[in-house]
Amino acid sequence: MGMNCFRVSLIGTGGGYGESVVVQLGANNWMVVDSCQDPVTKESLPLRYLKSLKVNVDSDVKLIVCSHWHNDHILGMENLLDECKSASFALAITSDKEKFLEFIELESRQDKLLAKTSSTNIMARCLQIARERKTPVKTIFQDRLLFNLNEKNLEVKVFALSPSDTVIAEFGKELSELMKDFVPNSNKKIIVRSPNEKCVVLQTYVNGHSVILGGDLETSSDNEHGWLCILDNSQCILKNKSSLFKIPHHGSENAYEERVWKELFDNDKLIGQLSPFMHGKVCLPTSEMLAKFIKMVKHLYITSYDKQVKPKKREKSLEKAIQKFNPTLKELQYREGIIENLIDLDNDDGEWKTKLHGNAFKIDSKFIDGL
Repeated sequence: MGMNCFRVSLIGTGGGYGESVVVQLGANNWMVVDSCQDPVTKESLPLRYLKSLKVNVDSDVKLIVCSHWHNDHILGMENLLDECKSASFALAITSDKEKFLEFIELESRQDKLLAKTSSTNIMARCLQIARERKTPVKTIFQDRLLFNLNEKNLEVKVFALSPSDTVIAEFGKELSELMKDFVPNSNKKIIVRSPNEKCVVLQTYVNGHSVILGGDLETSSDNEHGWLCILDNSQCILKNKSSLFKIPHHGSENAYEERVWKELFDNDKLIGQLSPFMHGKVCLPTSEMLAKFIKMVKHLYITSYDKQVKPKKREKSLEKAIQKFNPTLKELQYREGIIENLIDLDNDDGEWKTKLHGNAFKIDSKFIDGL
């Protein structure tokens, strides 16, 4: 496989430690959507992956996108942005950028008074890096072109298909209310509602090939929100149907919209990628949803799936010590896997080639029947 590739690599961790998508937009042009990290070393996994491919992260990463403000999509992003010095930083924010920045800095300064979250501090650091570089943060909204390249033998476009104007306006109102109710000397928590409904969905186009990265966007009963808004209101969905889908929200039922599968994809050629979310009693995707997906795609891949994995049996002495000193201690359910799909643009036969790393594997009907 040559270096001039359209490459879409989904990194998943299981256990709630996040996911990230690393995209090679042909030649030496790279995009990263979200960040996740190793829970032990705290290393940004997309950064580690890029370095394993010998990518010059200082110059070749052109765009970093934060799809939404959730811990499992933002961990390690400040380290990623810090090393990718040529990258633009893009995220969906309220319609009033100054108000949003003020909110971030306010919570960062007042962390003793407010509910301190790692995502707040990560975001504050990312915005600080952008300010120090004197590069404007790209505001994401529906139908915005985030990246455009038209060179000899290479045409690239990255469109945002969400969030909608309605969702952004609602978030602005929500944020105003949160700031209005903030009392400096109280212990009142600031609650940010439903980040998934504000999630960014991207359509990425390289030399006639199109993929959709679904983030965690959920479906809705009206066409001003969620997937119906993309289907009914987006002006930039490209005519040629997409052949690869990063399935949204870990394959959960609340992100499934049947029209999406029928209208946006060529199901005979479609590659489906997804990462699981397994934390406590929550286990996504369910066998029922996997059974739906496998009927819609040519091939379906997942970064890991450990529903049946039980904690390793400990020695009695160790178990006694844990029960005495830290009875709530649990084994990390961390299972890194990478699904790497590539099209060689110098020898383009239109077919995705797949490489699986770590705990990633292909899902078939036999696997689903065994769940």
